[in-house]
Amino acid sequence: MRPRSLRLRAPRSSREWLRYHEIRKRCLFEKYNGKNTPFYFEYDPDHPDENDPANRPMVFVADRRVIGTIRIDFKPDGRAIFRLVAIDDPWQGQGLGTTMLNMAENYARDRGADTICLNAVPDAYRFYTRHGFAPERWQGCTSNPTEIPVVKHLTSPANQPNVVPAIPVAATTVMQLAA
Repeated sequence: MRPRSLRLRAPRSSREWLRYHEIRKRCLFEKYNGKNTPFYFEYDPDHPDENDPANRPMVFVADRRVIGTIRIDFKPDGRAIFRLVAIDDPWQGQGLGTTMLNMAENYARDRGADTICLNAVPDAYRFYTRHGFAPERWQGCTSNPTEIPVVKHLTSPANQPNVVPAIPVAATTVMQLAA
């Protein structure tokens, strides 16, 4: 059943912070960078970027339950970097990722961002291209070959493609290795 109330906001309690970190660790780090993956690294809930005043850790709340996460890092040049975007597994496939992404884009736009950058995992690449992102390297993007840097320019709707670009060769190789 689709939730009646959806909100994107900062975590407000220690329970929400725990849920924020649990979703990110389980749905992203363990899945894509876990101990049995070629690019293993440990999730650090106390990473200094979490406390940078330019960064906004956010939870996506459905009927008072935290079901998703995103951190929006604002850069002085007008970019907003979406980090560790995740919808918890039981809530996927219901259009909630699209809703959270739209809310995050509006939040970034309302605070002056003209460009959104993120590093997409191959499983989510088509999701992002359907929502106007295109493959493009950006300052500070990943060097991890298991992720694909993508960008969406908010100032020019003409720059938002209707066609899903092919997955870059490096990501295709990663997907084949994972199969």
